[in-house]
Amino acid sequence: MIDTTAAGSIAALPDDLLFRIFALCNGDDLRALSEVSRRFWLIAKDDFLWRVIYRKRFGEEPAIDRTRTYQSQYNSKDCLILAVAEDCEIAHGRPPYWTRASDPRSVFGKVALLHAVSWLHVHGQLAGVHSGKYRVVWRLSVLPRAQYIFDILFRAKSARGSTVESQLPLSASLLNFGSDYFDFVIPDILDVKAPFEDVLVECTCTSPEWKTNIALCSVRLEPVGDSTRAQRARAISCYSARGAGDRRSEQQLRRLGKSRLQPGAAYRPWQPWSMSSWVETVFMALFCLLLAVLFAQLLLEKTS
Repeated sequence: MIDTTAAGSIAALPDDLLFRIFALCNGDDLRALSEVSRRFWLIAKDDFLWRVIYRKRFGEEPAIDRTRTYQSQYNSKDCLILAVAEDCEIAHGRPPYWTRASDPRSVFGKVALLHAVSWLHVHGQLAGVHSGKYRVVWRLSVLPRAQYIFDILFRAKSARGSTVESQLPLSASLLNFGSDYFDFVIPDILDVKAPFEDVLVECTCTSPEWKTNIALCSVRLEPVGDSTRAQRARAISCYSARGAGDRRSEQQLRRLGKSRLQPGAAYRPWQPWSMSSWVETVFMALFCLLLAVLFAQLLLEKTS
């Protein structure tokens, strides 16, 4: 990232030289520089500048679209998060094996819901990831009567061969979540060494047993050492560019940013159906039935 405190030393340069300097930056740098002064903000908002850094970042020209700026197209691809239902390829990704189901708890509005499948393979690609160290975070939900979910391998691999992978922690409490979502953080850190590497993310299992009842919401990379504020600002710009930047999505995004991140799974507590609650429910039902019988008897006595 560019040190904005040193930006005053280049403030006296003409606009064309500043443009060439800014063209060496990435999207995060331009967003930081735009907060230095109004002059920097005007240069950083130049749409042709975003076309230049788009071509440098992704190795291709942005689409000519009158409804979208080059900056919007850059932000839509400058995402460190994938919606599994929309951005990932799913083997046998159709009913009765999988369903792309609507879920308002997802920032993207949809999740990939696994009903039953033997050969499980879900994969996607994050294009042009900056060099650095990242945590790999899967957001998912384990549904009641889930089977063989601990055999699923979650993996991330950079173009230069850096790989991290892990299975869900073997814990019976995972099966008692109901439908709550939680973040599964792969314990090892992904090291992206070259600038703008593509990163493959996938979950896979080829064992003959049938895997059932799991919902995959998203997978994201979180820079190690990056502040929560910086992560949230980057994600909001990504969602806004994808057309999901309404107030409801931003509220969900804030909740996502506050999630506990630690190796393994960050669990949300959930109390399963217990014997005590079953007894209390039956007792209340019998009590209400008794009151109804007494009321009916009194009514009959008065009318007779």
